[in-house]
Order: sequence, then C-alpha cells, then structure tokens
Amino acid sequence: MVSFERPDFIELLQVISHKFKTKLTDNLVQLPAAVGKGYIWAEKLPCGISVMVSDTSYLDDFSVLRHECQEHSFMLQFTEVTLDEKAEGYKHNLRRLNDHIKSSVKLSHTLAAESFSHPATTRMRCVKFFFNKSHLSLLVGKNALDEMLTQYFPVVIKNETLEPIATDYRIMLDQLLMEKIIHPLRINHIQNRVLLLLERFIINLHNRKDIPAKKVKRSDEETVRLMKVEALLVKNFAVSPPTIDELSRISAMSPTKLKNDFKMLYGLPIYEYYQKNRMLRAKSLLLLGKYSIKEVGMMVGYSNLSHFANTFKKEFGHLPSELAARDGVLLYN
Repeated sequence: MVSFERPDFIELLQVISHKFKTKLTDNLVQLPAAVGKGYIWAEKLPCGISVMVSDTSYLDDFSVLRHECQEHSFMLQFTEVTLDEKAEGYKHNLRRLNDHIKSSVKLSHTLAAESFSHPATTRMRCVKFFFNKSHLSLLVGKNALDEMLTQYFPVVIKNETLEPIATDYRIMLDQLLMEKIIHPLRINHIQNRVLLLLERFIINLHNRKDIPAKKVKRSDEETVRLMKVEALLVKNFAVSPPTIDELSRISAMSPTKLKNDFKMLYGLPIYEYYQKNRMLRAKSLLLLGKYSIKEVGMMVGYSNLSHFANTFKKEFGHLPSELAARDGVLLYN
C-alpha cells in the first residue's frame, strides 16, 4: 500500500516510483517486471487540474490510501477493470476476481479519506483527476454551481453512486489512455479531453435529475452485475461478443431481465451498445494515425474490409478513408 494526502497526482506518482524502486521520467512510471506490467503518468494542467492516467496489472494486490485533506477538491475517476488472462495465477483467483470486473465513473471529495484497491491479475485502466469549485464555475456558471454543490454532488458522494461508463465517454477516454500522447500541443490536448469528460459527467448528472423518477426494480448488486456485463462486451472487439445466454449466466439474470435492465441502464439494447462502442473504438484507432484501415478493421473483428467500411459509414456518415489523423487533428479528405 502507498498513501498520499494532497490532491496532487504528481506527488502520488513520486511515492509510487519510490515504492517500486523505479525511475520517474517525464512524470511517467513504467511498472517493473517484478511488480507487474503497465504504466502510470500524471500531469498538472494549465487550468490547475491534476490528472493521472494508468493502464496496469499487478502481480500482487495493490492499494492506495488517500488521507483526508482540508484543501477541498473533488475527484472524478473513470475505471475499467477486466481480467488479465495472460497474468500468472489469474485462473486460481477467477471467482474472487469476477467480483471486480466492471466499468464505472465515481465522484468523491478530499474532505474524507478514501482507499483504492487493485486486485492482483486484473487489468485496470483509469483516468482520474482532481478539480475544485473554480473549475466547475468556469463550466457551469455561478447559479448552476450552487445547485451542483448543494443538491447534486452531495447525493452522489454520500451514496457512493457508481455511474456506468457510457458510449459518450469512450473516445475521450481512449484519447487519454495511452502511454505517450504525441501531440504538438500535448498539455492543451490533455486538458481539453479532461474538461470534456467533466462537462459530460455534469450533463449526465443533470439529465438524470431532470428525468421524472421511475421505479426501477433493480438492486445495487444487480447494477454491479450489469456493469460486469458491459465490461465483458467491450473487452475485446477482435473476437465475437458473448451470447445472451452466456451473459445471462454471468449476470445471474434471466435473458429477458438482462436485456430490459441493460437497456434501461445504458440506453441501448445489448448488441446495439456493443456495435456502437465497436465503431467508436475503430474511430479512436484511426484517429491515432498509426494503423491502416485494414489493420483497424481486423482489430475490431472485421475480416471483410468492405463490410467494415460500410458499417463505419452507417455509424458516422463517412467512410474510414475520409478520416485521417495528422498530429491528433481530425481531417476529412
């Protein structure tokens, strides 16, 4: 376990680097082979937001404790947890690890201590950042800020509400979840994505408050199981998705309840959700400018290039060949 107090992820990164006896270079830590695999990086953005991005798998359970701090800030955390099937010993811990498989968004604050656990042999991809009232004020204005701080945020934090990572977060997260972001305006590029994630979270929160309450016969445990289903759906687009029967067994729900509850939570039927995220993943890969259209098609499970191109056009209104990435800037040919 490591611990920190101030809402500063660069400070935490220094603690992690010291803990694992590894070199910290340009605010980036590569996990030593004796510890696990993956990377963690952090930045202090021009607007003052502290952000950390990680894609890690540990050989042993690892946890971080954040002590309570009088410097009042909020933390927004996007987490995707899947099994690292290549990790040694994952089959031995399969039943225990299955409880942790989910993708979620969580809001917390620094006035109370908080711990974060990373079970061994799971792969965890995280984007997290600290922000304060001034950052919120710039996004929503003073009147909306008061409503956020007195009505919305306290309820979410008190109930430890986990929001699902829906499709509207995916591209922004994919543009941050990489070991090295190569961009001529790298820091501004990162800041833009972080602020867009915060903006989207606020919009989703506001929309939920505006929708008339519905009596949803679903327990918190069932919601977590649906998050697990979602994580399995988007885990690897290169292979066929699980069948409804397989997902039904995994979620311990009947096929009918699974389909109805999934659509209510994520806004789309299961396979429509899968296909939309599949295309969003393809678009993110194309925007990197590292892969050919054929390579991207293969990476999201298409052996037929024409089928991939037509499906892509149906989703976005243009062909993959009309999309190009140059230094992270979107261009249409």
